[in-house]
Amino acid sequence: MSYAMASSYEKDDANDVDRRFAILMIVVSVTFFYLLNMMTAKFIKPPPSASKDPWRWRNLFVSWIHAILCGSWDLACFSVYPEMFNDLVAHINYFTYMMVAFSTGYFIYDALDMYLNNKLLSDWGVTLHHIIVILFFIHTILTKYGTGLTCVALMTEINGVFLHARKLMQMFQFGFNHKLYILNKYMNLSTFIICRGFPIIRIFYGLLYECHEIVLPLRITFKFMVILMAVINIVLFKRLCKSDVLIYFMSKHKQVNGDENNYSYKKK
Repeated sequence: MSYAMASSYEKDDANDVDRRFAILMIVVSVTFFYLLNMMTAKFIKPPPSASKDPWRWRNLFVSWIHAILCGSWDLACFSVYPEMFNDLVAHINYFTYMMVAFSTGYFIYDALDMYLNNKLLSDWGVTLHHIIVILFFIHTILTKYGTGLTCVALMTEINGVFLHARKLMQMFQFGFNHKLYILNKYMNLSTFIICRGFPIIRIFYGLLYECHEIVLPLRITFKFMVILMAVINIVLFKRLCKSDVLIYFMSKHKQVNGDENNYSYKKK
C-alpha cells in the first residue's frame, strides 16, 4: 500500500471518531472519580496512620483505582489492536481514543481535588506531572493525533498499580519483611523501569521523527515536557531504591551483625 493511500485511510479513521464522545467521556470520568472519592470517605474507614490526613488516604485510594482500570484498559488496547505499534501517531479508534479521554478526566479530577484541598503547591511534583499530562492528552483528544503515543504514555498506570499499592501498604502498616510487601516491591521496581522508562524513550523518539504534523513550537514544548517527566521519574526511582532496597539491605546487614555480636557475647 502506498503512503498516500495509507494516509487517506488514516484520515478516514480520524473522521470516523467523534471528539464529542471523548468530551462526554471526560465529564463522565470526572464525575465517576468524584463520586468514588465521596463513597470512599463515607463507607471505607481510613487506616489509623491516615487518621490525621484522611484526604491523603482517599486521594491515594482513588489514584490506585484509576491505575487498575486504566492499566488494564491499556493492556487490552495493545492486545486487541497490536497493529497500533505500526503507526502510533496516526492510529485511532473509539476503544483507544476513549481510554485517553477517561484518563484525562481522572487527571482533571485529581488536579481539581488538589486545588480544593490546597495541595497544589505542597505537592508541586504531582502538580507539574498533571499539567504536563493534561496538556498532552487534551491535544491528542482535540486533534485526534497521536492516540497510540498517548496509549504508550498510559503504560505508566500499569506501574501505578504497584506504586500506589506500596504506599497503601505503608498506610496499613505492612512490615518491610511482609511477603506481600516484598512481592509488590519487586513488581513495582521492575514495572517502573519497563512501563515508565520505555514510554518516555518512545514518545521522545516519536516527537523527534514521527510527529511532523505538530507545529514546531508545540513539538519543542512537548519535547521539553517529556524531558521534565524523565527527570521526575529518575528522582522518584532513586527515592524508591533508597527506601525499598538500600534501607532494607542495611537493616538486614545490621540484623546479621547484631546476631553475630550477640553470639560472641554469649560465648564470652
